[in-house]
Amino acid sequence: MKTIAETGIDDLSQMNFDVSEEQRLILEEVDRACRELRPFEDEAYLASRFNQHLVPIFKKAKLLGLPISRLYGEGQGADILTYALALERIGREGTGVRTFLSGHVSLGQLTVQKWGSEEQKERYLPPATRGEKVMCFGLTEPTAGSDPSSLRTSFEDRGTHYLLNGSKAWISNGSIADSAVIFAYPKGKREGMCAFIAEKGFEGYTSQQQKHKLGMPTSDTGSIFLDNCKIPRENLLGPVGKGLGVAYSGLMSGRLSVAGGCLGVIEDCIEESVSYAKQRVQHGKLIGKHQLVQRHIGIMSTNLDAAKNLVYKAALLKQKSDEQPANLDLREVADVAIAKAKYFASNASFDAADRAVQIFGSSGYSFETRAPRHLVDTRVCRIYEGTDEIMVQKIAVSLLGTDFEAYK
Repeated sequence: MKTIAETGIDDLSQMNFDVSEEQRLILEEVDRACRELRPFEDEAYLASRFNQHLVPIFKKAKLLGLPISRLYGEGQGADILTYALALERIGREGTGVRTFLSGHVSLGQLTVQKWGSEEQKERYLPPATRGEKVMCFGLTEPTAGSDPSSLRTSFEDRGTHYLLNGSKAWISNGSIADSAVIFAYPKGKREGMCAFIAEKGFEGYTSQQQKHKLGMPTSDTGSIFLDNCKIPRENLLGPVGKGLGVAYSGLMSGRLSVAGGCLGVIEDCIEESVSYAKQRVQHGKLIGKHQLVQRHIGIMSTNLDAAKNLVYKAALLKQKSDEQPANLDLREVADVAIAKAKYFASNASFDAADRAVQIFGSSGYSFETRAPRHLVDTRVCRIYEGTDEIMVQKIAVSLLGTDFEAYK
């Protein structure tokens, strides 16, 4: 793999961690919305239900289309780094909150914006950015997770429309989405994958909520069933046979959003731990004065700074890559940078939550405190949008060369 300089992109001068005035104003609005959302999210979490206040509050703050062009509804035209910074703040409110945006914006809207025709963008993006319609990304299936070549969903070209058959599983926003980016192979073939935009109202399209999850009770996770689902011909997304490219570009956006949200998780774990360590007394002194408690906090803080460097760099490279779509070398560099950011940040957030639970002791074993919520919620961050193993393999192959790919 080429270095950043060899791709012709050697200016990372933005890596000074200062925010512009425009970014500051956006982040202030994000913070306001998150503060308004928190009591409702707390209530919904303990009741194990989707937070119905999420969409209205984020709609009011114009956060439901933050990185989408201003040409479409309430799109704000924010760059990728600004979007990552927003997700960082949102991540403090919980992985379930951030997951809604990952499915709705990162995987849904950004994929349509990148690959859709102008007619498709004008039809689907404005209502999504206004919070009138929810989007999702239908790639994963019961037998196909890390291996998209195992997809069983198929399509037939019937001339005036496409006919899709199959099912999707573990889809964020899956049962509440009004439209979904769906991936399928031609019937009877294992190549030529295509992407389609399906709607809840289409004939043969049904969805169902998936329950009994380890975490994220406020995030909708669903299955989508396609039984001779009729997709209008104009709802083919991207070129015929290029569905795998559409999927991979969506996953890049999704992985970066996971990484950005995980930064917020670490920040919340640190804030909660420091506050508790300054109040809780054991063995005659505040537990913050105990060296082993200090070790937990010190490690969390160090991991946060390391994760920020990876995530912000990946966001800048993703932005550069989006601006130069023909530069395949730059795309590869951005892809690997995102894999590193996603792998490190998701593991660091899970570790921070585990350390925070330890600092809270028995209080940390109750979902009435925030640390255990982060612990069970962030476990999925090491699975969805690319498992730890796939991320590490991608990073290693970038050094070893494609001849060493484990999966051809």
